Amino acid sequence: MKRLGLLILAAFVIFLALVPASFAFTSKSLSLSVYPDGYVTVKQVFAVDQKTSSVQVPLISGVVSNLVATDQNGSPLSYGFGPGQNITVYTLGATSMTLRYDTNTLTSKNGTVWILSFDARYNSTIVLPQFSTLGYVSGTPYSINETNNSPELRIPSGSWRIGYGVSLSGVTTTTTGTQQGVGPGGPLGPSPIEIDGAVVAVAVIAGGFAFRWWRKQSIGPISGDLRPDDVQVLNFIQEKGGKVLEPEIRMRFALPKTSAWRQIKRLERLGYVKVTKLGSQNQIEILKERNPGA
Repeated sequence: MKRLGLLILAAFVIFLALVPASFAFTSKSLSLSVYPDGYVTVKQVFAVDQKTSSVQVPLISGVVSNLVATDQNGSPLSYGFGPGQNITVYTLGATSMTLRYDTNTLTSKNGTVWILSFDARYNSTIVLPQFSTLGYVSGTPYSINETNNSPELRIPSGSWRIGYGVSLSGVTTTTTGTQQGVGPGGPLGPSPIEIDGAVVAVAVIAGGFAFRWWRKQSIGPISGDLRPDDVQVLNFIQEKGGKVLEPEIRMRFALPKTSAWRQIKRLERLGYVKVTKLGSQNQIEILKERNPGA
């Protein structure tokens, strides 16, 4: 009986490998979140035919990492890489499919100017790093806005080059809708705002008191081994139901990939979170049973 089960499983795997992947899908959304170190997290959402066993879709880059495919319920889907930049996902009755992955092949740096270059097959949303300054756009976007201090562009399909500058001080702002089409290496908009040192000191002190009050209201007493940014990450995970994927933390706090991973491992060593593999992705789960003040 056991042997029969293994034969059936092997036949099913062979069937999936032989059945040609369908191209019957509809793009629902495509978003690119750019980080200060040049990494880009890509999220593609597709509607797929429930009767289709697999679909083949193109990726924006042929070099990706941390790729995870999920259905409409968030359950992992199996996949295999095809020729070129295509990926075959075995949907097996799913009605929706989400691909999320990281790549560092879409950005390059020329002096202090970063360039994002890619071919968009569908309408897309681009979110640049927090406090960055938009300086150059090769085409005409549908819109340019600002969300959480990050320039956000909605663009049609086509080939795009977007130039931007990353603020090192964290106080550079952009004025929505006033950016001009300046080429790479040219002006990147307004210079960083200079704030008097005394004002900064007062703001830091006031912010410290406010933050200590806020974190006591959110997750209770905090051990002295946690930094303020640790507390923010823990609160974010708790707000998301106790479990998040690593890219969600990077996207929420605009962290480079290496910085986010170091912070996650630090929280894991301190016993506040548990890291488990979900397909090819890392899932971060808060340990609710642990008393942070213990």
